Amino acid sequence: MQDKIRNQWEKNAEAFSDLIAGIGTPHHRSILNPCVEELVGDVRNKKLLDAGCGEGYLSRYYAQKGAKVTGIDLSERLIKTSQRLAEGANYIVTYRADDICHLESVTNDEFDIVLSNLVLLNIPCLESALREYHRVLKRGGHLVFSIVHPAFNFYGPGSWEMGEKDPESGRRQGLYFKVDNYFDEKEYERYWKTRKGEDFPAPISFFHRTLSTYLNALVKAGFSITEFREPLPIDNDEFFNREMRIPFFVVIKAEKT
Repeated sequence: MQDKIRNQWEKNAEAFSDLIAGIGTPHHRSILNPCVEELVGDVRNKKLLDAGCGEGYLSRYYAQKGAKVTGIDLSERLIKTSQRLAEGANYIVTYRADDICHLESVTNDEFDIVLSNLVLLNIPCLESALREYHRVLKRGGHLVFSIVHPAFNFYGPGSWEMGEKDPESGRRQGLYFKVDNYFDEKEYERYWKTRKGEDFPAPISFFHRTLSTYLNALVKAGFSITEFREPLPIDNDEFFNREMRIPFFVVIKAEKT
């Protein structure tokens, strides 16, 4: 299974990097990242593991904030892109390829913070990953992770019933969100779209799980949940009309006690 996931991201590495464009999508910038940053807190002189770093834009961001950052990803191509984008910077980020389900390159109790941004929903090994996050954190360290909201997961069993395109926002109007088969935990394959609206070269695996599965897995791994957020857009831009009505993301902070 991990070979399948790795191959997906190797094929999609260029398209994904172009989509992120060093700053993230509008949904990242206006909904997810402000919430993540608030929960991560002050990173100065702290060791931060960006687990599933993609093209590394959050690794670079937190390194500029004063963290000692290590970014890991399953995709060698994404790691090479991350390294290239950090060349010549006035901060240091260490990037290397590794599997978050079996973190062979990370020692026990090494990090103050583990950040795992929109990663756990794309892997089959949730419990193994959480155990590894717990292992590599120092006692009292924190995990901050985000996922697409399981109850409103259009990468899984849900979908919007769409109306006409809004001339102001350029997005189709969401009439209502359809939810069904929420308890049916399984893998879905979905194509992401490029900035030009074309399909990525390969589909991406999304593993739909219930919210209770995520929370119980955290507790089983030895974490104490300290924050649970369903972030709203930070402004009233009509572009995010749908996201003002139902939550797009879940962000959770947990402590290694």
